[in-house]
Amino acid sequence: MYSLFLNSHHPVLSAILDVSLGWFLVSAARMLWSQFHVASLLNHVPGPKPPSWLWGSEWHVHESVPGVPYIRWKQQYGDVVKYKGALGRNMLAISDYRAATYILGEHVFDFPKPQGAREWFRLLVGEGLLVVEGKEAHARQRRSFSPALHQQSIRPLLDTFYALASKMADTLSSRIDDAQGEAIEEDVQWWANRFSLDSIGLAGFSYDFKSISGSDSSLVAALESLTNASHNFSSFVMKALVFTFPSILKIPSEKGKYIRNTREELGKVATQMWNEAKAANADDGKTLMSLMMRADREAGTNGMSPDEIPAQLRTLVQAGYEPVGCTVAWILYELAAHPESQARVREEVTASAAEPSYDALLERVPYLDAVLKECLRLHPAIIELTHVSAKDHVVPLSKPLPGTMAREMVIPRGTVINIPVNILDTDPEVWGADAADFRPERWLEMEADKKEGHVARRKELFAFSFGPRKCPGRQFALIEMKALVAILLRQFNLSVVPDKPIEPFMSFVIRARVQGRTASELPLRISKITY
Repeated sequence: MYSLFLNSHHPVLSAILDVSLGWFLVSAARMLWSQFHVASLLNHVPGPKPPSWLWGSEWHVHESVPGVPYIRWKQQYGDVVKYKGALGRNMLAISDYRAATYILGEHVFDFPKPQGAREWFRLLVGEGLLVVEGKEAHARQRRSFSPALHQQSIRPLLDTFYALASKMADTLSSRIDDAQGEAIEEDVQWWANRFSLDSIGLAGFSYDFKSISGSDSSLVAALESLTNASHNFSSFVMKALVFTFPSILKIPSEKGKYIRNTREELGKVATQMWNEAKAANADDGKTLMSLMMRADREAGTNGMSPDEIPAQLRTLVQAGYEPVGCTVAWILYELAAHPESQARVREEVTASAAEPSYDALLERVPYLDAVLKECLRLHPAIIELTHVSAKDHVVPLSKPLPGTMAREMVIPRGTVINIPVNILDTDPEVWGADAADFRPERWLEMEADKKEGHVARRKELFAFSFGPRKCPGRQFALIEMKALVAILLRQFNLSVVPDKPIEPFMSFVIRARVQGRTASELPLRISKITY
């Protein structure tokens, strides 16, 4: 041991080195045994050869258009693919519908998030819903704010969404007037981010970020810096190694700096919002904050701990900002790229003189609803649902693996599993030969078939995940997005900028950017409609 190289005058240092070396050897042995165990049980699963002994297929996935490697692997190897992660780690990409719903559904707590992913979220938002594992612990935290996200709790928030959307529309209208009525080019990703942040602030917590008004915000700057750092090599290294070495998040790096800065800014806002609400006894209102406070009070000793409160608030702000902002931008892009769909949505939302009511947004704008679902299908904010097998588990399959007859497989303990949402939501076997195309009419056809009693394979959208861990804020987000689209299309026409082609890129979510650039951006041309 290292102590052999030290003389008797350094007994403490010798002991420390001995313990450290022992810990390293034990950890290395455990990792090697786990890798051997996983490899032996997955030996029959097909997959690509790793292009790198160090990074496996991770760099290929990182530098490709988001989701494309999974599509090619499915075409070549099938619905269950084994591939190598960094340092030879065996990973699975599972797009088999039965296996995916089994893992995400009733058995999701046997397939928790990997420790590395949990540490990433813990560093960003704290011990909130994104981090907690275990059926009871998850249910307890979810109960803290689920009442606030029920449909009837969201109903009174529609006026807030409309007010913010109108504020955004007024600003755009003024810019068009300044351009003598000509069409203007605007980065709708910028606007979508600010609308989503102000929406979660005001509708959620009666807190005005004033970002639509152009107010400088250290929180917005931190969130955008975190997003736009995704192309850095240090970001790739952290993502590639975090499943094997979660402690890499503690190593000083540019990405780590952005994560910590974002957590600090989220924490400042969360603490201020909660303290102001408590001081005002604001638990009798209709915001998420009010309903959370009421649920927490009624839970008594089972309520949120002092550490959980800011963590949940940070989680809600982050979830209400990033996924909603990127989805809104993709919706506006698809409407701009498909003028006939834009015109049809406009016809629905201008059917009456006033904006659609809450009930109308739920039930009487079927084409707008279809557009949102189609955008969520083609542009899921989160493209990979990552889990790890907590034990050796027999998982059912829709069809046998190549060369076998069994409709099940053993997934060994410690196997990291990626469920590619883009494949599940664009599988031609489920969605038809035009699965890759933007065609909102498919949703209207499905509804018509259902009314006529035709039995078809159930088509699940995985954009909000699935099962017990399905996003609790999905109804909030859908009404928020419908309200914005309704306001904008009543006043403006959207069109693409021909010389600025758009591509997706991987960040915390799947954002848009102009091809050849690194920062998130989605320019569209906006002009007023004359009735």
